[in-house]
Amino acid sequence: MPPSKKTRKGPTVSPYFNKQAGLAKAGDHESITVKQEEDMKSIEEEDKGVHDLLDYDLKVLFVGINPGLTSTAKGHHYAGPTNHFWPCLSASGLVDRKVTFEDDNQLPARYGLGFTNLTARTTRSASELSSQEQRERIPILNTKIATFRPRIACFIGKGIYEIYSRRKCNLGLQEQTIPWSTGDGETIIFVMPSTSGRVSAYHKSDKIKFFQDLCELSKQQDKIYTQKSSA
Repeated sequence: MPPSKKTRKGPTVSPYFNKQAGLAKAGDHESITVKQEEDMKSIEEEDKGVHDLLDYDLKVLFVGINPGLTSTAKGHHYAGPTNHFWPCLSASGLVDRKVTFEDDNQLPARYGLGFTNLTARTTRSASELSSQEQRERIPILNTKIATFRPRIACFIGKGIYEIYSRRKCNLGLQEQTIPWSTGDGETIIFVMPSTSGRVSAYHKSDKIKFFQDLCELSKQQDKIYTQKSSA
């Protein structure tokens, strides 16, 4: 079941993001300067099995760990037959109809929902990825988020966020934020269980509740941004 909601003490900037220097950091690895959107073209992502689906000012950017074999074969996100992502999204309130993996490329423009992965390399199982390989991709993820400015980054799986944040976490809304390259806002972070059917700790009905919580959080963010734009 989703954990009880806690009051946020205040934003904590991701440890990988040096706001003052404008750098996204990954431990001792080479830093990547966070610039405007034209610099995104210079970022190379090897073995791009499933393309990112991004747009500016998304309501939610879903962040997965990496593409699976079925997703890469079909060219769509969360395309595995036992993955709970699409049934959960359909029941969440974030969309107004039943959606499947074949609809993923319509969601950024129609619903403000985008997709990316921490690691681009396709594997049969996420366990084939080393922690180092995942950490090395964090600067690229930070650059995407800082550039495209989603209101919420939703990490699909507790493990991926713990690698990203270098800390243990509870599910739900996090204290960390990711500042935008424009300097006028930040992305808040929400963590939910993995939607993989192999994850037995949470049933599909439990996962739906997290998607519904995400929908409520998105509505709250809508109100905040509406007030800002009308001020």
